[in-house]
Amino acid sequence: MKQIGYHHFYTCMDGPMAKPGACKRSSVMALFYFDCDIKDLFPYINSDASDAQLFDNPDLIRFTFKSKNCVLYPDKCIATPFEDRDDAKKFRHQLMAYLNDLLFRRDTIPPKYKVFKKAPVTQIIKLLPKTNCKVCGFESCIAFAAMVSIQKISPSKCPYLSVPVQEQVTYPILDENGKQTSTVTLTIDSERTLRDQQDTPLNKTISNDDCQDSFGLSKREIEVLSLVGQGHTNPQISNILHISPHTVKSHIVNLFNKIGVSDRTQAAVWAVRHKII
Repeated sequence: MKQIGYHHFYTCMDGPMAKPGACKRSSVMALFYFDCDIKDLFPYINSDASDAQLFDNPDLIRFTFKSKNCVLYPDKCIATPFEDRDDAKKFRHQLMAYLNDLLFRRDTIPPKYKVFKKAPVTQIIKLLPKTNCKVCGFESCIAFAAMVSIQKISPSKCPYLSVPVQEQVTYPILDENGKQTSTVTLTIDSERTLRDQQDTPLNKTISNDDCQDSFGLSKREIEVLSLVGQGHTNPQISNILHISPHTVKSHIVNLFNKIGVSDRTQAAVWAVRHKII
């Protein structure tokens, strides 16, 4: 597995703090380029990093690492603030070590494909009662709207919101290597989904034959799903079933698409619910 490298490392003074006498402490921004396209690593960073936000237009991911603000594009990294160039160099080595560690561990990390979409606060305010009732836990409707805008809280925390006229979920379509190739967006009725889940008797055991008939899972896919639900990694599943890691990954992609989940955690919940484990 080839490691990610970098080239063309730059630092510059950032903003008004760079002006002489503006502040005793300088703010330095760092920029460096990767020697390969790292876009395929973004879903794993999105799952693992602190306060990660994944964007698709343009392709980039924002997150916090070692108390620094990072923006990664497929070909470069921009990070700030630093005390000086030496501080930025130290961070560069730490970030590269982190990215290569993720690259090494990605078979054990459930990728998160959720894209960050910031809604205008002014539009969210129109949905709220504007009474500053504090039932949501915030001092004002504006404060609540601001947190909804950046996806830090669910709109459902406001008891006065009307029922949505339409709800959608987007699922990733993955290739045999686990890379997202496209997406499918479905319109759903979350209240009906919740009722269906509540009406499903959890004490009913669904046999392997039922899974094959209802969901099109092969016996091998059921075996793989059971091991995924037990927390085994792809290499461990490969050793247990005596099949290649590539075959394991292919089975996981296929069964994820069949049962309608996008990560290992959701698959484990599904397996428990259907008494596979």
